[in-house]
Amino acid sequence: NVSLVLPLKKDMFDLVLFDEASQVFIENTIPSIYRGKTIVVAGDAKQLRPTTTFMKRYMGYNTDDLDYSTQAALEVESLLDLAVSRFNSTNITYHYRSKNEELIDFSNNAFYNGNLQISPNVSKNIKKPPIERILVDGRWNDRKNLAEANKVVELIKHIIKTRKNNETIGVITFNSEQESLIEDLIDKECFNNEEFRRLFIKESSRIENGEDVSIFVKNLENVQGDERDIIIFSIGYAPNEYGKVNASFGSLSNEGGENRLNVAITRAKKQIYVVTSIEPEQLKVDSAKFAGPKLLKAYLSYARAVSNGNKEEVKAILNSVGNVNVSNKVKTNITPIEEQIAEKLEELGYKCETNLGNSSSKISVAVYDKKKDLFLLGLETDETARNSSSSFLERDVYRNEFLKSKGWRTYRVWSRDFWHNSKEVINNIVKEINKASK
Repeated sequence: NVSLVLPLKKDMFDLVLFDEASQVFIENTIPSIYRGKTIVVAGDAKQLRPTTTFMKRYMGYNTDDLDYSTQAALEVESLLDLAVSRFNSTNITYHYRSKNEELIDFSNNAFYNGNLQISPNVSKNIKKPPIERILVDGRWNDRKNLAEANKVVELIKHIIKTRKNNETIGVITFNSEQESLIEDLIDKECFNNEEFRRLFIKESSRIENGEDVSIFVKNLENVQGDERDIIIFSIGYAPNEYGKVNASFGSLSNEGGENRLNVAITRAKKQIYVVTSIEPEQLKVDSAKFAGPKLLKAYLSYARAVSNGNKEEVKAILNSVGNVNVSNKVKTNITPIEEQIAEKLEELGYKCETNLGNSSSKISVAVYDKKKDLFLLGLETDETARNSSSSFLERDVYRNEFLKSKGWRTYRVWSRDFWHNSKEVINNIVKEINKASK
């Protein structure tokens, strides 16, 4: 399109930015690169790869005529892969999308080595689990599951009528056949139910702040880049007419197929509903060649544990999934000063928790109010902050702003002040707690 619309002029743009670069073939980017002075390549190697389905890659009239460097570049799958191999890269690790840490913890452990910066929940006892599993008695026929599709339509109707803050909705399936079935059932419901038709038509053309946030029904292959407040999954896989669960997972079974799962389970801001017809134990994936099926089974176990409020099982699953794909490197230590602060505050009657959170960036000491079910204050020492990042802006500006955006009130304790006059420091912390409790 760039070649068709814009003149062939070098350095036409000061900046050319490629987003979702993991999905772009290198040769398709050359016209835009030629026209830019500075090129920025942004993407996530743990998400979807480019596909050659329905297209033929341009490899030149004769690849033997190309120099070795160009031939090597064309052998790389995506622009992102090439950029990472040739240039120094910077990782963006703060995770802003999910309101609750349960929505991103699985991906953080299974795909990102525990390195995403995730805000711990500001409440301990969330009334409704952020991931809710709904088990139905479905059957897998012709790569479709009618019982799950009916439940998805029922959920959509319920959410549209009962939601408190006009939340946006997305539906994700694990294949195109289930996607089409759900769309057909929605059309049928619209035909038979005038009230639902009116509400659904309104939901199908929602624009907020210039952004399309309409309801969607998509499969794993085309949902990257989307996000909604509420995501409904139809897993689909179920016993067939003979009561057997076939371990055929389509693109999930291929090399890199686990990236499709990662994309799907990270689309929700507030809530995930997992509509499934099987218990995780029914999936026999030990012989799977690649990680996709194994991680799907682990995610279904995780969703069940979160839905049931089984925190110990959640923790065990998070610790184990790192061994499926990557190793987990979550930091667990707090400093002696932070231990003493927690002890002194508890002597004064405050409830404290240390090392709060499941990511590599934790809150060292958090003061909890049981009546309000709220962490009133998060404490961090200068030593912990220094160890967390070599960047002054990172540890003293960005991290605080990030936690503030997630509802946290934070307070920095300086080691020198604590050693010089610990009583005064504790008094100052108490003042901050009192401010937060008002």
